[in-house]
Formats: sequence, structure tokens, C-alpha cells
Amino acid sequence: MYFFSVLGVVLVSWFLLFTTAGGSGLIYFLDFPSALTILLFDVTLLFSAGLLKDFNNALRLAVRSRREREGGVSAGEISRAIEAVCLARRVSLAGGAFSFLFSVVLILANMDDPLLLGPMLAVALLTPLYALAIALVLLPLEAKLRVRLREVTEE
Repeated sequence: MYFFSVLGVVLVSWFLLFTTAGGSGLIYFLDFPSALTILLFDVTLLFSAGLLKDFNNALRLAVRSRREREGGVSAGEISRAIEAVCLARRVSLAGGAFSFLFSVVLILANMDDPLLLGPMLAVALLTPLYALAIALVLLPLEAKLRVRLREVTEE
């Protein structure tokens, strides 16, 4: 089921792309350094908080079928997974805002050619866009883990 939420975010993004830009603007939304920035923020802060393994566990718990999950998952393990997902979501958003503001300061400080302002700001906006996309994908994961925690605690 978690796969469908990720697929939903992708399909809505494609829909917006094709209805607003006619599908020709896909290249404007691809920027590897922006995506890497958000991933580095997430990985380093999850690692420093000691929750990187719990985040991986959260992904494992989300994709396993109910029958596979029946045995051996404690409420504490699920709670730590929820905390890791919440931290990853918050770090993505904060990292996206930080990166955007950092980029804007650099752009404005080095604005020799005003014609480049638009393209440079467009690239700067990709980092918070990626951060919001990650946050959207992590919201259903967090909800699924919270439901799973209630199921475990009711047993």
C-alpha cells in the first residue's frame, strides 16, 4: 500500500508538469546537486541522532505484508521507526529551507548579470521542492507506522 502513496505523488507531479508546461519542462525539474543536498542532510542528521538504522527499519516495516509482520516486532522498535521518519521529514523541510536561503544569498551577492537571476532562482527553488516531495512521501509512511504501533499495543 505504501507504494501507492509514492506512486500518487509521482502521478500528481507528472499531471502538473503536463498540464502546465505541456510536458516539455521536465528537464527544468531535474537537478542532481539539489537532490543530493537533501539526501545528505537527511543521512547525516539521522546518523548523528542514532536513528539511521531505525529509518531503514521503518522502510522495511512499511513494505512487509501483514502476514510477514505478525511475529517479532516490538512497540519500542516501531516507536523508534516513527521517530526516525518524523526526524527525516523535519530535516528534509529544514534542509530545503536552509539550502534555498543559502543559495539566494549567493545568487544576490554575485548578481553580475540580471538576466541570469530567473534561471538561478529556479535552480535554487528545486531544493525545497525536493524537500517537500520527500516530506509528502514520508507522511503516509509515518501514518502507517502509527497504525501499526496501535495494532501492536492493542494486542
